[in-house]
Order: sequence, then C-alpha cells, then structure tokens
Amino acid sequence: MKAPLAAVTMVFNEETFLPVWLRHYGDQIGPENCFVLDHGSTDGSTRPPSVQGASVVRIPRSPQDDTLRCGFVSDFCASLLSWYDAVIYTDVDELLVPDPAVHGSLLAYAAGVGEGDVVTALGFDVVQVPDLEPALDWTGRLALQRDWIRFSSAMCKPVLIRRRVAWAPGFHCIDAGPAFSDLFLFHLRYADLASGLARLHRTRNQAWVTPEAGSHQRMPDGQWEGMLRGMAGLPGRTDITLLPDDPVLAYWRDQVLDSASIRLDALYRIDLHLSGDALWRLPDRFRDRF
Repeated sequence: MKAPLAAVTMVFNEETFLPVWLRHYGDQIGPENCFVLDHGSTDGSTRPPSVQGASVVRIPRSPQDDTLRCGFVSDFCASLLSWYDAVIYTDVDELLVPDPAVHGSLLAYAAGVGEGDVVTALGFDVVQVPDLEPALDWTGRLALQRDWIRFSSAMCKPVLIRRRVAWAPGFHCIDAGPAFSDLFLFHLRYADLASGLARLHRTRNQAWVTPEAGSHQRMPDGQWEGMLRGMAGLPGRTDITLLPDDPVLAYWRDQVLDSASIRLDALYRIDLHLSGDALWRLPDRFRDRF
C-alpha cells in the first residue's frame, strides 16, 4: 500500500524560504514525506537540524539551467509515484492551501484527487505594502502579517500529480492544459521587500547556464523594488471571497482557461502574463493556514 502524499522542492542556499516550506508541508503531511533536492547549498540550510527531518537529496552544484532542472525534477517526482499515491512539487517560496471552507487539510484534499489526474493551483502573489506593513517575521504565521494578494497566471501551476508529467522550464505548465479546483498557491517572492532584495543579490551573482537565463532573477535592486511597490500601489478590494461562485475569481480563472484554448501545442499552455488589476484582501479563513 502506498503512502498518500509526498512534497518536493529544489533549493540552493534558501535559508529564509526553506524553513517556511518545511514547516508548512511538514505540518501537513509529515516531515518524513518531504524531499529537498539540494543543488549544492553552502549555507547550512539543508543540513541537520535545519531540515527538520525531511529527506535531502544532494546533487552537484552547476550553473542554473531551468531545462535541466525541470527534467530532473520531473523524473524524480515520477519515481516517487512508485511509493506515493500523489506527489506535490513547488518552488521553495510557494505554499499550497486547499480551500479551508471545503477541506480540512492538504492530505484530505489529495485523497480526493482522481487516479492519473494533475491539479493546477489558482495562483497568487502575496504582496507586502511597504508603507503600511513591517518586515515579516518568517518564524510566525505569514498570513497574519500580510493582508493582500494579487492574482497571477504565472503562479497557476500544475503542482499535484498522480501520473508522470514533463514540466516546462519554470514549472508553469505540463503537456496538458490546466485543471483547476479549489487548491490555492501563495507565492512569497514579493511578501517582504528586504528579504526579496537579499535573495535577488544571491540569484544575481550565482552562475547561470547562459547570459540570457534568469533575467527576472538578475534585475537591479531599484527595478525589483519598483516592481513590488507598483504592485503594492494597486487599488485594494475587500469583497473577494475566493469561493467557487466569486465572479471576480471566475473572471481571472476563465482568462487563463481561454488562453489555454489557443495554445494546445505550445510549450507554455497558458498565457503567463495575466496579472490582477487590483490587490485582494486575503479572506479570513486562510489566516491560520500558512
């Protein structure tokens, strides 16, 4: 009999985000079912006791190559399906939360996913409003410290698999269109200005496979801060429920599905540049979930 659910991420020197990822998924499915693919970390974040009982697979450090990375992760997650009913892959700054109005836990959600299915999360950037919100305490409940999220099609990722898939670079798409339900992805890259700039310093200075690769992770500090503050300056809405009958959520979800209908043979099966025109206040039922 297989175990119900595994969670996988891949890291290099993620001393801020990895403890958050391990706490979130370890609490949900047990640390023994969490797998960290360590791409040559040197900061101690992937060594005991920091890894909190998770399994660590160490691979040699090499220049960042998203095509190579996705191929390796696709094969690794497929291999885990020999031992698990379902496997989650997310980047280390991405937290999955099934709708608390329907599901008591991530394990309960995964138990309802059909054999051979792949679930695409509804994706959001968690956005700090720097003029109103202080720096994050990464050891505490993040959703109690941040009020605002922004819809992002780039974060609508196929994240929970019950069959082998081949992720495209960036893990945004697979060789099939999106299949949404009530699973949400909260992306933390923009949740804290200071931490975001610190991470940008590392990614800007690490080796990349080509001079063009990873341009969004190598931009100047001022450009990145301006992007975050631009998001923070969007109008805020407090009427969004994130329930299935929410017309605003349905509008953006349908925009993604419509974009998929004309990309049937493309590497990226959805338009990755659909971003909400407002910040939405995070509904209270999510506040104790991450």
